Amino acid sequence: MKKDLLKNKKVIAYLMLIFVIFVWGSSPPLNFILNKNYSAAFRSAVIALVSAITLTFICIKRLKNLNKEYFKYAIPTGIFLSLASLLQKIGLLYTTPTKYAFLENLSVVVVPILLFIAVRKKPSFLTVVASVLCLVGAFVLSGMTFGGGSFYFGKGELLCALSGVLYGVNIAYTGVCIKKLDTLLYLLIQQWSGTIISFISAFLLSLVKINGAPIEAIKFSFDIGGLCLIVVLALVSNVLCWFLRTYAMKYVSATAVSILMPFSAVVTGIISVISGMDVLTFSFVCGGLISLFAVILSGIADVKEDKKGKE
Repeated sequence: MKKDLLKNKKVIAYLMLIFVIFVWGSSPPLNFILNKNYSAAFRSAVIALVSAITLTFICIKRLKNLNKEYFKYAIPTGIFLSLASLLQKIGLLYTTPTKYAFLENLSVVVVPILLFIAVRKKPSFLTVVASVLCLVGAFVLSGMTFGGGSFYFGKGELLCALSGVLYGVNIAYTGVCIKKLDTLLYLLIQQWSGTIISFISAFLLSLVKINGAPIEAIKFSFDIGGLCLIVVLALVSNVLCWFLRTYAMKYVSATAVSILMPFSAVVTGIISVISGMDVLTFSFVCGGLISLFAVILSGIADVKEDKKGKE
């Protein structure tokens, strides 16, 4: 009976992650619309603030259960997320979106390494293969090649690669601690930590100048439509999806999550093609299929890992 219950919870956890993938895959086109009236860094900070306030109201009766464990784990993960986002925004100024998208997915390689270092969790052969395939899929999906100097690795690429590493740290760190913590309280502390770092980052980007111009000047509008979209992104893409992803990690390994999440790029590509924002290419189809195969392998590895643990 208990075995069936855990199995059902794992299935539900995977369904949660699939929902998150589709929502996060749909978010970039919506953010693209908001770019007209809102600067990216300050918009991210406002979304984080709305999310943190919402979580505070949701957790009002749980606050008495807060202890030092939540601050010990959630503050670092909030900082890692915010710094990863900051490095992405700066790195994108010096590289192409395709390289940025590929390098962000370095987290799939980072997570198994960090888990081995932190808790001596040795990745299985299938997990290693799935991680490598996921990275290859992201590379092909981005349309990059090694020929003609197109894979030049400069400061933009370095910053985006560091961003991918920090995302990996967040996933691994969460995977280690979340099983013993209340998901909502963990997210509450993480979100407030991220909010503070996000606002500091937004103001720093507006103050630091390159060639006489700020890295990103603060731009914000009180347009009702735009504000409503920001609130929707905060409540759905941030609060709901972060809750679902974090809760699912109680039953799905951190490595599997790190391989699943990049598949949101495939969803973004499909939406872009359907809406006419992009065109369907051979590299996109191949990259998408490789990524899908990596996700399937990751799921199989996760199930085998569970069986081995029970034995």
